[in-house]
Amino acid sequence: MKLVKFGILGLLLSLMTACASLSAPANSIKVMTFNIRCGYCEQATDINHWSNRKVMVADIIEKSGADIIGFQEAEQFQIDDLMGLLSGFEAYGIGREEGDRGERNTIFVRKSRFEVLEKSTIWLSPTPNQSSLGWDARFRRTLTISRLRDKQTNKIINFYNAHFDHEGRVARYQSALVVLAEAAKHQGEPIILTGDFNDRPGFDGHVALSEKLRDTAITSQTPHQGGDMSFNGFGRDLRAGNKIDYIFASDNFIVKSSEIITRLYDGHYPSDHFPIVSELVLN
Repeated sequence: MKLVKFGILGLLLSLMTACASLSAPANSIKVMTFNIRCGYCEQATDINHWSNRKVMVADIIEKSGADIIGFQEAEQFQIDDLMGLLSGFEAYGIGREEGDRGERNTIFVRKSRFEVLEKSTIWLSPTPNQSSLGWDARFRRTLTISRLRDKQTNKIINFYNAHFDHEGRVARYQSALVVLAEAAKHQGEPIILTGDFNDRPGFDGHVALSEKLRDTAITSQTPHQGGDMSFNGFGRDLRAGNKIDYIFASDNFIVKSSEIITRLYDGHYPSDHFPIVSELVLN
C-alpha cells in the first residue's frame, strides 16, 4: 500500500513538473511597456524627481525578467542611467524633436536573447518619414521599430513602441492607423506593439488596433493580474479603469500572462505609470 501511495505521489509530482514546464516554456518572451515619466518634468527637490526614482525603475525591470522593454517619455540621460544600472541590454530610440532632441520611445533588447537586425523611427503624422506634428496633437509623437532575430528559435519578431498624444483625439485614432500601415509591411510576421496610448480600452484607436492585433490583457490564457489602472499620477490620480498603457501582439503568439506591476518602494512610486508585463510564446 505504501508503494502504491508513493507511486501515485511520484506520478502527481511528475505531472506538476510537466505542467510547470508547459506554463513557462523555455522559449517564452517577457515583454514590458513602461512610461518612466520624463526626467525634466519635476524639480530636483521633488520627491518624484528622476534622481530619486531611477533605482526603483531599474529594480522593477530587473525583477520582471523582461527581455524586451518599450519605454515612453524617456530622455537620453534617463536611458544612459538605466543602461548603467542594468546589464545585458541594447538600446535604440531617437528624440521626437528635430536634431534627435526631446523625449524618445526607446526600446531595450536583451542581447543574449535577440539580435537587432534593423531599427528605425517614424512619426505619427501624415508625413511619417520626417519629424512632424500630426493632426490635432499637442506634441510630435513617434513609433520606434526594431526588427529582431530570436537567437533561441531563429525566428523574426517586429517590435513596435509608441506614445500617442494626450490631447488630440483625432491624432490618437490616426496614429493607430499609421501603426497598422507599418504592420501591413510585415504582413504575416510576428508583431509586438507596446505603448502609452493615452486613452482607455475601447477608444477608437484601440478598436482599430484590435482588428489586427490582440490586447494581451484581454487574450491572456491566465487571468490578467494587477488591476485595471496603469496611470497613477504618483498616487495622486488613482482611478479605477484608468488603463492607458498596452501590450498588443499578433496572433503568431500565445499570450501566457499579463500583469500590471503595482510595486511601491516605501510608499514611493517609481513612475506616474505602472509598467505592464506580458509573457508570450511564438507559435
